[in-house]
Amino acid sequence: MNKNDIFKIGIGTWKVDPDNFEKDLEALKYSFELGQNYLPLSMLYNNGKVVERMKEFIKLVGRENLFICANLERYVEKIEDVENQLNNYLKILDLDYIDCFQIHTFAVCKVSMLDIYKEINRLVELGKVKYIGVSNVNLEQLKEIRSVSKVDFFEGVYNLDCKYYENTGLTEYCKKNDIIFTAYQPLRRNRIAQKNYVFLKQLAEKYNKKQNQIMINWIVKEKEIMPLIKSTNKDRIKENIEALNFDMEKVDYETLNEFQNEKINTIEINWNEESGVTIDQLANQNEENHN
Repeated sequence: MNKNDIFKIGIGTWKVDPDNFEKDLEALKYSFELGQNYLPLSMLYNNGKVVERMKEFIKLVGRENLFICANLERYVEKIEDVENQLNNYLKILDLDYIDCFQIHTFAVCKVSMLDIYKEINRLVELGKVKYIGVSNVNLEQLKEIRSVSKVDFFEGVYNLDCKYYENTGLTEYCKKNDIIFTAYQPLRRNRIAQKNYVFLKQLAEKYNKKQNQIMINWIVKEKEIMPLIKSTNKDRIKENIEALNFDMEKVDYETLNEFQNEKINTIEINWNEESGVTIDQLANQNEENHN
């Protein structure tokens, strides 16, 4: 599948339940029937059991109909570990290639990120990988990677409360360099809506939509970002897709654009996992309610 054929909303797989997979499989099938075809996978999710169960979904809908993104996890002690991890995905899923391969985070890797991406490029040449992704790095690191490798995808945290990557210029950099930005935690698992920001409630009332639909619409249409959303509720999956079926006035998009969560903005990011808040935990730092 070409990267331009990917649906505007990706399928989230974090918290898929491998021990009670029948319900999740039905939800995945329904998501696919509504057009969703981007499937991110990680061996960290339930110790690899989620990946094992996803083989059923892939066979059900057809491998050629999915864009599969696999995460290289941080346990890279020698360069051979990169291909070994990829081969493990291919073996478990019974695939010949992965559409996109990206390192989840560089923290605690014993091989430099540039050497890792040179190796991923080699895997592209071998036909085991089609596209190259990057996740959870800052703008300077992304530029470094692009000095040795083409980058097609960037996965990072992005939502109404957490605009770190926009504020530091990374989202704009992606747009200028034909890099698709995929966002995890775009709705904070409904927690942003639960804050009941006055302006967000007003927009939902104005357009007769749910708050989450307002945010999905804004992220996709205004920000040109692909949110990754996990749900096993068919009604909610349908609501998420229907969030793309309307347009808001420019002034309303600007209201969402201008909002800044100063508490989140003042948190210093630790990129080495020595102490403090790592980028994947940044959005979790603002859990109190705002009325």
